[in-house]
Amino acid sequence: MSKLTFLQPVMLWFLAGVPVYFLLRWWDGRRQQRAMARFSDVGIFKMLNPTLQVVGRHAWLRLLLLFGAVLFLVLSLARPGGDPVFVEEEVTQKGLEIMLLIDLSSSMRATDLTPNRMEATKEAVKFFVNQISNDRVGLVVFAGSVALQSPMTQDYRTAKMMIDIVSTNFLPVDGTAIGDALKYALERIGKENRKNAVIILLTDGENTKGKAPLEVLPEITEAGTRIYAIGVGTPEGTMIPDGEDENGKPKYKMYMGQPVITKLDEPLLERLAKDTGGKYYSAATNDSLMRAYEDISRLTKTEHTEKKKKPIYKEFYVWTALTALLLLLVESFMGRRTAWLPSLKRGG
Repeated sequence: MSKLTFLQPVMLWFLAGVPVYFLLRWWDGRRQQRAMARFSDVGIFKMLNPTLQVVGRHAWLRLLLLFGAVLFLVLSLARPGGDPVFVEEEVTQKGLEIMLLIDLSSSMRATDLTPNRMEATKEAVKFFVNQISNDRVGLVVFAGSVALQSPMTQDYRTAKMMIDIVSTNFLPVDGTAIGDALKYALERIGKENRKNAVIILLTDGENTKGKAPLEVLPEITEAGTRIYAIGVGTPEGTMIPDGEDENGKPKYKMYMGQPVITKLDEPLLERLAKDTGGKYYSAATNDSLMRAYEDISRLTKTEHTEKKKKPIYKEFYVWTALTALLLLLVESFMGRRTAWLPSLKRGG
């Protein structure tokens, strides 16, 4: 069974004004009748205006017809329709395929950015998503393991929601698997889109897990995908926060009695960006992180064609509009007929 839908449902708000209008019209008519009865002799007025009795008998019916006509006219403006039929069409747009790679390792809890690296990175990524248009954006997160957080989409609102929920505790394995993340991202982009794709890599550490990034580099270079690397942190490194002790003082991640220092491998990130035709950015502060995203958002767009399914609705507004017209014609005919009746009676 076909489900009735309205393609312009906002127009239905006009229905709220229809009864108000007719109540006001009825009140105005009553007021005029009271005024005539007050200052006129009804018998003389009927003799001067012999249509009064006839009009009075049909007034409610004419008002009802007019009410129905306006009702169907508003329904026509709301464009009633049935279930859609989806038609596939090719759409050409200027845009990019952008895959965001976000490091979720425990070192992203470091507080050299405000309030910490993780939150500063998330805010910068959402800022970037707000700047783009016609681009498709996806999200891959990694630490010691890799996961697809959001596939390629132009639904930027959902993409930002997916960014909001990630944290340094999101993945089960700690570490920094940059090589695995790059390979996984390239696979998720798809072969047909790689020449028009950009990988934005955000990390604060050295590769400590999985495949070496330089092993994956030839495949990315051959595919024509550019890497824009953003180094979050400093080459000197910093300690990794690890909660608080019983006195409320901050604790730091330890290994063999020594604090673990997370260091940024800038030469690696520079090599990944340079060899793929991208660029490396050092994001040692919140402001520099934002500036890096502003530069990337101005990248030259290239045309790409994709197939989209467009809904085609079977519309019924013609029938509601014809019904409104018919009711108006009947109401108009009744108005003329009441004027003829007295002369017909006199002729008889």
